Amino acid sequence: MGLTASGVHGQTVASVAGEPAWSSKAETATQWRAGSPAVAEAAEQAYQPMAPERIAQMLARNRKGAGTPLQIGINRELDEATSHVHNPNWVQVDGGRVARLRVTSSDALAMRAALRVHGPMAGLEFRYSGSDAPSKVEGVLTGAQAAAIVDADGTFWGPVTDGQTQFIEIYAPEGLDQTKIQVEVPVVSHLITSLASGLSISEKIGESGSCNVDTACRVGTLGQNFVDAKNAVAQMIFSKNGGTATCTGTLLNDTDPNTQIPYFFTAHHCISTQSVANTLTTVWNYEATSCNSGVSAATTQRAGGATLLFADNAGPINAPPYEGTDAALFRLNQAPPGFAFFAGWDANVLVDNADVLAIHHPSWDAKKSSLGKQIDRDDMVNYTGWLSGTTEGGSSGSGLFTQGNGGYFLRGGLFGGGAGCENSGDLNNPGNFDIYSRLDVAYPQLQQYLAPVQQSFGPSQGRDYTGAWYVPSEAGWGLTVYQYAAPTYNQFVMFFIYDNTGKAQWFELDATWTATDVRSGTVYASNAAPWSTTFNPNNRSFTAAGTATITYTSATTANVQFTINGVTRSAAIQKL
Repeated sequence: MGLTASGVHGQTVASVAGEPAWSSKAETATQWRAGSPAVAEAAEQAYQPMAPERIAQMLARNRKGAGTPLQIGINRELDEATSHVHNPNWVQVDGGRVARLRVTSSDALAMRAALRVHGPMAGLEFRYSGSDAPSKVEGVLTGAQAAAIVDADGTFWGPVTDGQTQFIEIYAPEGLDQTKIQVEVPVVSHLITSLASGLSISEKIGESGSCNVDTACRVGTLGQNFVDAKNAVAQMIFSKNGGTATCTGTLLNDTDPNTQIPYFFTAHHCISTQSVANTLTTVWNYEATSCNSGVSAATTQRAGGATLLFADNAGPINAPPYEGTDAALFRLNQAPPGFAFFAGWDANVLVDNADVLAIHHPSWDAKKSSLGKQIDRDDMVNYTGWLSGTTEGGSSGSGLFTQGNGGYFLRGGLFGGGAGCENSGDLNNPGNFDIYSRLDVAYPQLQQYLAPVQQSFGPSQGRDYTGAWYVPSEAGWGLTVYQYAAPTYNQFVMFFIYDNTGKAQWFELDATWTATDVRSGTVYASNAAPWSTTFNPNNRSFTAAGTATITYTSATTANVQFTINGVTRSAAIQKL
């Protein structure tokens, strides 16, 4: 993991090198359960073209929106629709039934729909595509994943799809009574830009300033370390303030060599609440295929939201001194694609005049990179000037990197600033600086995730709990434990229980030793498409589902207590 540490003011300050995702297998195309819904009968919901004045108002907000995320879409409520989705028809397919929805907002360049499902969601699957590429499944959510991101009003957001129509296929497996399932689309978002082209019907969105430099243009000079860093960066799409907004975030590594937890670093002013984090979808590999080609590489989208871990409010960007760093950290609910990179980070103070690199998505454009210098700092933020490139709306939250032994290391995320192409290259120009959160200041709150202090607890001397554990009186379920070697003695624990449809649901326990022979932590539901010849392990994802504690009472006996989906159980288990 490349961890180095030193004591500063009584706390451990760490620098951790990055590493590639463990699974580097190519993504396989997800298939429809019943063929593309674009050519099949579907329940329809439609909207007239968006009023031009609403788009103009959004653009005006963007122009004066310092310290706020760039808005790229406008939400439309059900009362605007000219036709509504009622209970869709279900048709028989192999293994179950499907219902199809077709939602259109005329003249939209891309669409996103929020669904509300009444009835059981366990076992359901939701597949999405857009009218610009109707045969391509842009994203899949399982019922468990959707249930984990349902908001207080009962809605959850799926992925973004290109074109004015979004097609949705809902699959219910055999044994699930679809007559008890009702589906509605209470809100959609009408986007004025698309994933495929980045072009827009309005100024500046998808068309960043001419001084911005494609990441492909720097690969030859900056090398593999730069390639790794850019592969840690993703475009963010989320629902906020009555519309769809965009920022940039960075996937971060941690100090545990036995895990790859998808920690994702961005800005508080982008997302600061769990309700907004539930709406997050990330877009990976949105970048030019070659320098100045104007052609985007194939992108991969991950819907399913994120779990908010930390968000530090800095206050208004135009009212320093700042009360916080503007940093935010999340755990993505779905694993990133196999080509992603978990970036390194450095929680030491960023020294003046250091060479810095920014990797970001300005104005919803393909991934760009900027080179500059660290100029100054105050108690909460760093100030950076640009020698090449700049930042714009949509760059918010993107990482600031420095190069060190082992690659590029994240030092903070973009809060805002006054930089623009017209001043890039002049470090003395006050119109050529940006403001970044200080990772070193936020680190005491982030350390528990990125570099947790190892406790002295563990198993009793000589015990290895690796094996299959079961309940003798309840054949049919149990735990599988794999115990790693010293010094951590970490454990990988998987188990399953049956849901209300009789289907086995798999869980992983992400725990720590809280006492000798006691491990406690969070239970995550494991979700994936059914096994087949095209099974893709990259499509597995984990959603927080509860908590659990295992207390080992001997080398072959233990007590387990868990709360999953609101239900609490305890049982005595034995090792086979």
